[in-house]
Amino acid sequence: MAVNPNSPNGDQAPVIRPDSPDESLKQPASQSQITPKRGLPAWFLSLLLHTLIFVVLILAFASVQRGVEDASERNAGIVLVNAEAQQTEYLSEGDLAEAAAAESQQAQNPSPVTASEQLPPDLPGMEAGESQLSGTGEDLAMTLPGADSLITGAPATGDVGGQVTTEVFGVEGTGNKFVYVFDRSASMEGYQGRPLMAAKQQLLKSLESLGANHQFQIIFYNDRTRIFNPFGGVPEILFADDRMKEQAADFVQSIRGDRGTDHMNALNEALQLGPDVIFLLTDAEGGFTEAELSALSRRNRRATVINAIEFGVGNRSGSRSIERLARDSGGGYVYKNILTLRLDQ
Repeated sequence: MAVNPNSPNGDQAPVIRPDSPDESLKQPASQSQITPKRGLPAWFLSLLLHTLIFVVLILAFASVQRGVEDASERNAGIVLVNAEAQQTEYLSEGDLAEAAAAESQQAQNPSPVTASEQLPPDLPGMEAGESQLSGTGEDLAMTLPGADSLITGAPATGDVGGQVTTEVFGVEGTGNKFVYVFDRSASMEGYQGRPLMAAKQQLLKSLESLGANHQFQIIFYNDRTRIFNPFGGVPEILFADDRMKEQAADFVQSIRGDRGTDHMNALNEALQLGPDVIFLLTDAEGGFTEAELSALSRRNRRATVINAIEFGVGNRSGSRSIERLARDSGGGYVYKNILTLRLDQ
């Protein structure tokens, strides 16, 4: 140990020399030289932190699981809100199912619809009327034009169809289509032309009784036929409007009697026109044979009624074939004595 010469007391104080390794190890360390104690290790802190995080995750998962289990026990569905009502109304899925079931039952058992429910709503500015509907059923069938309106000829000015009753020398015929088959052989010009003149007057009277919605045709015949055909071409049945009646009257007045008689040819042409009624007027020269009556019956497929007017002199005698023709078809028959015929002045 070395003595410090600067000591005031002269005391010798120990001086520590750092250059002595042995002595320095023996001296006590100062307060500032004491090494501080270490904290918790880093790995321990990390383990603690991860443990806490793991515990938190377990608790959170357990909470979510309990929430899912609770939700699975609840009835899920769609709730509709009726905002148009005065009070807000909530409809559950069960309510919708009940409503759907009620609609299905109503569709299977529909309630009868009244006439007022079938009518469309009134338009603005229009008043509802109580008029009945028309143009249905049989009324519609009566108002529609028939196929006969498509033929060449004068158009109908009224409703097509409908029946009318007309007559020739008191023999009546009822229908819509009429064909007049009148004899114009030489014998009809006898007795100063009285038979043919009387026949023409009766024909025009009958024609005048027809309406514009009825149809007619005129065939004068001897051994040939002469048919009323104002339009040319194939002769067809015509509508009885005023214009056709005037032309028909001119045609009738132009007829003169001559030559022989062929009943069959004229009647065949008349049946081809498909009339409801045929008025046959003849002085019956020769009449009809059995074969001719059978042939006419076969050709009368439309069951046309044939009314027959027979001219003769004095009391009727000879063949009854004209009357038989009329009776077989359901028509009427009359015999007229030429000597007693009255002519219109």
